[in-house]
Amino acid sequence: MRHILLAGVTALSMAVNVPMSSAQSADELRVTVANFGREVFDMGLTSTQDLQYTGHMNDPLIAGDENGQLTSKRALTTSWSMSPDAKQFTAKLREGVRWHDGKPFTSDDVVFTLGERLVAPDAVCSYCGYLRRNIEKVEAPDGYTVVVTLRDADVTFPSVLSSRDGDVRMLARHNFKKTSGGYELAGTPIGTGPWKYVSFERGVAIQMAANEDYWDKERIPAFKAMRLIPRAQPSTRLAMVRSGEADMAFIDPRQAPDVKKAGLKVLMLDGSTLSLLALLGCWQPEMLCHNKPIREAIASAIDMQAIIKRYYPEGTGKPISNAFWTEAALGYDPAIKPYAYNPQRARELLKSINYDGRKVRLWSVQTNSSPESPEIIQLIEGYLRAAGFQTEITPMEIGAFRPRYANNPQNFETSYAAHLYIDSSGARPMVLPNLTISWISKAAGGNIQGYADLPAIDAAYKKLRAITNLDELDKQLRELNHQTYGEYNLIPIAARAVIAAAGPRVGTWSPGRYGFAWNLETVTRAK
Repeated sequence: MRHILLAGVTALSMAVNVPMSSAQSADELRVTVANFGREVFDMGLTSTQDLQYTGHMNDPLIAGDENGQLTSKRALTTSWSMSPDAKQFTAKLREGVRWHDGKPFTSDDVVFTLGERLVAPDAVCSYCGYLRRNIEKVEAPDGYTVVVTLRDADVTFPSVLSSRDGDVRMLARHNFKKTSGGYELAGTPIGTGPWKYVSFERGVAIQMAANEDYWDKERIPAFKAMRLIPRAQPSTRLAMVRSGEADMAFIDPRQAPDVKKAGLKVLMLDGSTLSLLALLGCWQPEMLCHNKPIREAIASAIDMQAIIKRYYPEGTGKPISNAFWTEAALGYDPAIKPYAYNPQRARELLKSINYDGRKVRLWSVQTNSSPESPEIIQLIEGYLRAAGFQTEITPMEIGAFRPRYANNPQNFETSYAAHLYIDSSGARPMVLPNLTISWISKAAGGNIQGYADLPAIDAAYKKLRAITNLDELDKQLRELNHQTYGEYNLIPIAARAVIAAAGPRVGTWSPGRYGFAWNLETVTRAK
């Protein structure tokens, strides 16, 4: 089986002296991000995009190490195992962990998280649909042992519970109260994580305090407090670091050269997210993109190599050939090459189907993991119009757009030829979690439901889920890689790095590999 390896975070330049804002405490780490997503703290109502703030307060059961391997380090388990039939997951929990209010973390909290909150009718997290469909029962034989029984075999289930592949974090039973439709938070949000909730001003800032009693003494934050600040414009976020108003800013990859010229640090997490052009709503037979020639025409019309060169300089983005198959992924095949830029082919395909001029709707949605998406959408529109498509761009906040695909039924009007959206998926090496989120039907436990032929992908997914051997899964995923390549259901843009500009007070940063667990508690002070 392929080894999952990837380089760690790299500091690309030295820092210079930048004055600290007078309003900023020497003990406060200030980080500016693109947005706060849905701006809620009930993790049953959030997604991977919201882990930029919820993930600092809540720990996962399983984590990823610096090489992308699953590990108990930085996690609430000390060990875990799957039964030979891959239908039962058993975890031994870390003892001595306490919630932020001082109460002990026990197996009953895991029973609540996996067996009640995240499978409740109102739960819409990225993996909530999967958990709701696949978990048969969650049991606690004792205070520090949990047994999860699945309805179907799933050898990759540990990855679903990990910070590397999923957005599942443990929740305190006593922090929630039951409602007619599910659950809601009762009081101040608490977790077991290295940062504690202090206050929240919608659209303004989230204030957190270091958890001085954190169970992992090596990861007690070096700063006493952390303030997360949303700023939509990448230029504004970078300017805040240059002026000393912020210590770190998650920025547009194109800004990396500017950061270096300014004498600031560039911290880069290689290939941690995938920038993918998703075709949404195409499962509806009434929509023009239900037909493969339209999807192929869209892929042929766009010069992705030019986009990578323009938006991802200095190795901040690399080409990928098909959907979720990066070099680290199960089923990766280096023989498969990126879709070729061929506008003439696009025009021929449109002519062959007597394209009637229905518009392609491009959703311009900025996320913290892909702040450059609105600009790329504008460039993609230009390519499509040049090939003969009629287009329409609709700007929207992620919090308002997400219900269009997350709700059931979805809301993608069939009067359009296609709905295009830049999806910033995690580079999940097990692949199956991404199939769960992005391609399979709602009925099969999916979320985005982005495959045009839902019966076909559901059948393939069911077959993959029954495999209990990772080597066999690698083989079968390779076959699916080849099969789906010619269906044009996702058009890869790049495997992109998460880029942070850091000021002179920041030393190093050690996030886990993949996923959205950025572990800001590991940000050290510069010496």
